[in-house]
Amino acid sequence: MFLWITVTCCAGVQPARAAEAVYLSWFDCIAPGSAAQSDLSYGCSNNTDKFDLLCAFTLPFATGPDVIGVEVVVDVQHSQSVLPPWWMMAASGQCRSGALDASTDFTDNPACADPWQGAATAEIQGFDIGMPRNQPNQIRIKAVAGLPASSAATLDATTRYDALKLVFSATLSAPPGECAGCIEPACLVLNSVLIRRIPGSPGGDIQLTYPGGTNQNHVTWQGGTGADCALVPVRRTTWGEIKSFYR
Repeated sequence: MFLWITVTCCAGVQPARAAEAVYLSWFDCIAPGSAAQSDLSYGCSNNTDKFDLLCAFTLPFATGPDVIGVEVVVDVQHSQSVLPPWWMMAASGQCRSGALDASTDFTDNPACADPWQGAATAEIQGFDIGMPRNQPNQIRIKAVAGLPASSAATLDATTRYDALKLVFSATLSAPPGECAGCIEPACLVLNSVLIRRIPGSPGGDIQLTYPGGTNQNHVTWQGGTGADCALVPVRRTTWGEIKSFYR
């Protein structure tokens, strides 16, 4: 399990934000010729498929050899008033427990820029139904990736890096014994990517929330009809609010 104790805020350094952005895509990274999709329409016909959701970012400034990980926040807004059982994917005790994982394996995605060069590991750290707006049809997913300080990465301000993947399994999507709700639409929004750096690095940790392109920080499931992405909007927050996400 990852545990970062020291938090260094970005006081004192205010770089230009022209290049800063976060991105979300199904199947592949957003790149010319890639297989990336903004919607995933699935027939819910088997229990063996897996679906990768790639979380990516660009930085407002280049770093030194000091990046040791990321924390991402993805919010789900469902089209129904109450979350159906198919989306119940907490670590234990729910209809599809174990159907959600995190990964930094980009070997099947040659167009992606892996900031970790295969050295990082990832995990889900939070699956909170009702977040972020205290609604029964919302989920806040928190995932992290990290590597040892001795292997800290150097990142530039021009590359779109892929932080990690959320991996959704199709288990219990098809009869018999399926968890109902696979076919119903939803919207998923990458709300933030927090770049963790070695304490004392110039500029400190970097919080990214600006959507890339035209709403390229959100994707849909089953077309997304009836799931209003704006109900979980990206918004600027105070550092105290950011820290509270991870308690």
